[in-house]
Amino acid sequence: MKEQLKLRSQFHKIKLFPLLITAFVIFLLAIPYYINDYNNILSSSYDSNDNEFVTSPLSDNPAEMMQNMSCPHYKTALFIFSEMEDVNQRMLMRETLFGITDNIIPCMKQDTNLIYYKFFVRKINKVNVAIKRDFRSEQMEYYHDIVEIDVKNTDDWHQTLLEYAQSLQEKCITFDHLILMDVFSLINLKKIQDKILSSKIENRVITDTRKIVWGTFENNRTENMAVILGSSAIQPILDNTKYKLEYTSLISSLYLYYFNHTDSLIPGDLIFINDPISIVEWPNSIRSLYCVDCIVAMGHIYQEYEIRDLTKELNISTTLPCMARYDLRMYSKETQNKYRSNIAVVTSSFLYKDNCMMEAAPLSAKNKREYAERHGYAFVARSTEYAQQYYRKRSPVWGKVDAVEKILAYYEWIIWLDMDAFFTNRSYTIKQLFESLEKRVGGKKELEKMDFIVARPKGDNMINAGVFLMRNSDWTRDFLRNCVQSFYARAKSGMREQQAMRDCINTPKWTPNVLLLYRDDHTMNTFPDRFVRGDFIIHYAPELGCPADPVLKGLSKLKMLEEDPNFNVTLPF
Repeated sequence: MKEQLKLRSQFHKIKLFPLLITAFVIFLLAIPYYINDYNNILSSSYDSNDNEFVTSPLSDNPAEMMQNMSCPHYKTALFIFSEMEDVNQRMLMRETLFGITDNIIPCMKQDTNLIYYKFFVRKINKVNVAIKRDFRSEQMEYYHDIVEIDVKNTDDWHQTLLEYAQSLQEKCITFDHLILMDVFSLINLKKIQDKILSSKIENRVITDTRKIVWGTFENNRTENMAVILGSSAIQPILDNTKYKLEYTSLISSLYLYYFNHTDSLIPGDLIFINDPISIVEWPNSIRSLYCVDCIVAMGHIYQEYEIRDLTKELNISTTLPCMARYDLRMYSKETQNKYRSNIAVVTSSFLYKDNCMMEAAPLSAKNKREYAERHGYAFVARSTEYAQQYYRKRSPVWGKVDAVEKILAYYEWIIWLDMDAFFTNRSYTIKQLFESLEKRVGGKKELEKMDFIVARPKGDNMINAGVFLMRNSDWTRDFLRNCVQSFYARAKSGMREQQAMRDCINTPKWTPNVLLLYRDDHTMNTFPDRFVRGDFIIHYAPELGCPADPVLKGLSKLKMLEEDPNFNVTLPF
């Protein structure tokens, strides 16, 4: 009997053991689903009751990041305020936050749904000429992300930027959240997005993150470091300017008022979050930080190397600002993609110390940029290659050759226009130009043999290198590097770049790949006294003197001509 009981007990143990193992495995498999349900409960409070506002995690899929530019909506708008002289700091911020180290592949439009960002620069009447010169060059190169603005209250950037943010809705540009920061702060956009997505900030569960006002409001020294606001918080703040204190910003003033008047009804059900743990002032040493992993923003970082070091310490990743920069590889038929143009309109943004083109150059660049935007081309303006000629002991005009060598690697074709040249027929495309040239040379296959297209005007022994087209090819690289750049010694003694180009194309080795538009004043460019309605490009190239006034007058005439095709054009254009 005892043996039977013992056997029965062993049988039950054997039978139950696999059942216990199976149950444990099922439990392990079920854990992720319970966690997912819990996260869904947390994030469900993020969605508004009217189903107009749903935030999803960031995606690496380009198709999911593509933006509808007719009425774009962004996860985050980022407004960075700065002074005119902060050119280098803005460049550092572009690199740190967006991976933008230069404008060779420019963001012609901010067409991802991740970020809409702008650098705001205080407009001032009296400014050091050298500072203004550098800023105007930056404007030409990064026009898409710079806004020069009047700050109504000199001590309060916040109010001015909130008004600008609200005005964007009139342009059908909307966003989930807005971040205001100064140019000496760092932010971790991904960490901010993750916290907002969880609806849990500073150990508080937020019922509607559209109403948050999240910052460090302890004193007026820290308020400008970074403030994160929900889109529904902007108008209620602007509606309560009566609470603005003299010594602090409008946002901080409202926080202080309701902190001291806890019985008062907060307008728009704003949710103020004072968070000195997550939004901190740089204490000059990483060891002085209370919780490094908690930090989403840090301010008052004034040394470049510290910003670079802290970017690594805080694990700050870059955010893709536009689809064109999704693939940064150099151009080839294998790497070309639908997000990036294979044609670039290229010009100079270098302003000489005589300030001759200070006012005309930005307007001339605007003409070229608008032409590029209209036809889906890239627009690239460069100044650094001109500045570096000082070290090469050559005239700054040689910066054109350095710039073309650098930019051409990323495009199939570039069309170069000098600063004193602009488009006069902006409906005419590069494709149409090629089609007209095909007829001239005997067909498409013949044009495909041409890598350098340039005109030589009537009555001129010199080519007009103020306007030309170059193809990305081994021939062009060889031509620029081993012929044009080989005139280094003569360049140091005063030879200009177009003289070198002319001498090169007259050499039998290079001639076969050059389409020289001989005695041609209209196909590619014209001079102001030879202009004919419908001409593609006009070039103001005086031998002596500053071309600024003629360029400004020409741009004015072009505006009237575009508004009224029957406008009576008098020469010189």
